[in-house]
Amino acid sequence: MDSTVPGPQWLPTTVLRIPVVVHVVADTACVNGNVSDALVHSQIAVLNEDFRALAGTPGSGGVDSKIEFFLATVDPSGNPTTGIQRYCNTTWYQDSGSYWLSSAWDPTRYVNIYTHSAGGSRGYVPFLPADPSAAVGQPQDRMVINWLAFGRVGPVVPYHTGRTVTHEMGHYLGLFHTYYAGCGTASAPACYTTGDRICDTPPNATSHKGCPAGLTGCGGVPVPVQNYMELTDDTCMTGFSAEQVQRMRCTLATYRPDLAQ
Repeated sequence: MDSTVPGPQWLPTTVLRIPVVVHVVADTACVNGNVSDALVHSQIAVLNEDFRALAGTPGSGGVDSKIEFFLATVDPSGNPTTGIQRYCNTTWYQDSGSYWLSSAWDPTRYVNIYTHSAGGSRGYVPFLPADPSAAVGQPQDRMVINWLAFGRVGPVVPYHTGRTVTHEMGHYLGLFHTYYAGCGTASAPACYTTGDRICDTPPNATSHKGCPAGLTGCGGVPVPVQNYMELTDDTCMTGFSAEQVQRMRCTLATYRPDLAQ
């Protein structure tokens, strides 16, 4: 967790495809949080644009991870599925009640994304997979997204183009915020064990909102406001770096070996 070891074995040379199940959790009246199927499909499209850095899309400014996502077509019992599950439960909608214990699909084989109030946050994952206390593969191994920041076009500007899910998927695949642990050391090898443990992301002291182009920090270095692992507006974010891609692919092989197909 506390270091990144890039290398040729983690270069994105093959396509990895990951099945996703989206658990849409609305309140008991099935009103708040009732995300449409179309919005779910739009979010998967955004993930693929961003992780593949597709030309002509807002995510084309980064490096192609060759990681793709698709809504699951087969459930854990082998039955056909849309990859979308729906619940109307106010307790669950409020991010309470250990809902994952009864709803999660095998987390070693599916990414479980829950949309609801997210406890008032924009989104989160409970842990990074390399954390010594992580419960990888257990029911609580999930991604949580505030339904107000889900999909394209989502209901709340400036988090309305699906980048919250891209950001949280970065965490799910082992990435820290670019400002994690502050500026750190800019040059190798210490940049792999300080800051965000990535050498090709500029040092970053703190999170940022909006899209403060031209802003500098950490001794005059341009702030990486366009990186998906910042907290800037959706329309500001344009990509992952090459070494972030390598860390994610290493995470898949090391901590989530049965996830990709």
